[in-house]
Amino acid sequence: MTNVTKFCLCLTIGVGLGCGADAAPLPEAHAAAIRDSVAAAMQEFRDLGTAADWEAAGDFYSESPNFRFYENGVLQYRSAADVRAALGAFPPGMRIETEYRDTDVVALAPGLAQVRARFESTITGADGSSFGFDGAVTMIWAHETGGWRILSGHSSAPVPRGG
Repeated sequence: MTNVTKFCLCLTIGVGLGCGADAAPLPEAHAAAIRDSVAAAMQEFRDLGTAADWEAAGDFYSESPNFRFYENGVLQYRSAADVRAALGAFPPGMRIETEYRDTDVVALAPGLAQVRARFESTITGADGSSFGFDGAVTMIWAHETGGWRILSGHSSAPVPRGG
């Protein structure tokens, strides 16, 4: 198990129990470099969706056995292979344009960051038809061989509330 994986497990399971309480905070220069690097990786990831390069986009998902991605409160993908299969099932020419706003990148530890953002996505088919949706996303990004990868995440769309 890698140190990043151990840290993620500790962070997600034991933070309420004080796991890692003795860890020294990152120096601001290191935290800023992580924030900038993750923001650049997110931009590249977003650009691949716009370009409909689903094979390259699939490379942004971690091969870690701890990978999980939830959508609207439901575990949707248990592995990067699950995500890649979903991306591979897109019809030819389909692309997804996503704009992030209120993005907050938090450097958690060397090689580990959390991203919180609102998003607006438009899915466009090869025939030019499109539809859009928006919501919020949180992700844990881990720096692995080859660069930053999404280790876990959750996206959700707003639900109308009765009043």
